[in-house]
Amino acid sequence: MKILNNEMKVEKRKRKRWVILLGLFLCVPITILTVLYFPKLLLIDFLFYEEEPVKADVIILLSGDSQRMEKVAELYHAGFADKVLLTNARVPGSTVEYAESFGIPRDNLLTENEATSTYENALYVKDIVLDHGFGSALVVTSNYHMRRTRLAYERVFHDTNVSFTYVPYHHDSITRDSWEENEGLFKREYKKLMGGYFLYYDGIITPIRKKFEEVIE
Repeated sequence: MKILNNEMKVEKRKRKRWVILLGLFLCVPITILTVLYFPKLLLIDFLFYEEEPVKADVIILLSGDSQRMEKVAELYHAGFADKVLLTNARVPGSTVEYAESFGIPRDNLLTENEATSTYENALYVKDIVLDHGFGSALVVTSNYHMRRTRLAYERVFHDTNVSFTYVPYHHDSITRDSWEENEGLFKREYKKLMGGYFLYYDGIITPIRKKFEEVIE
């Protein structure tokens, strides 16, 4: 019986590896076709997502560009929330000390230090948000990163009643009409976005994702 169980585990690991490889294999041509055949303006416009800020329980900062903290401080001092959650708070631009330099008191700061990706960010943030009983949050990241962020958060929090409002930091040099200057950045973002759709998010290929999950189980 033990030998049989070990063989089943080995077979399951093999299936999982093949599923992952197939997923990556399919993501590449989908990304290439998307970039080649869809108007660039529409592609860029899809990446950019924003909403008007509303009163919330907490402001969530996704680590990355240090300029994002400017938007967080603006929202905090405007009274949109009393608490600020710094994700991946050991990274420069997201530390407690950096937030304090913008006039946000340490007592009003929460931190998350484990995430290594946007999706992991949402997973770890979920535990903190639920533990503190927050029912609403403003999410701050860069303008071009907001679509992928929204997809991750909506997916991870789909079984909760937490509401999110997505308020980006607007980079002067990264705009809807800056494809030539930021082509590499936009293409990388789309690769990550397509991978996210395939592996995690509800979307146009949800049936395929569900089938993969069945195989992996």
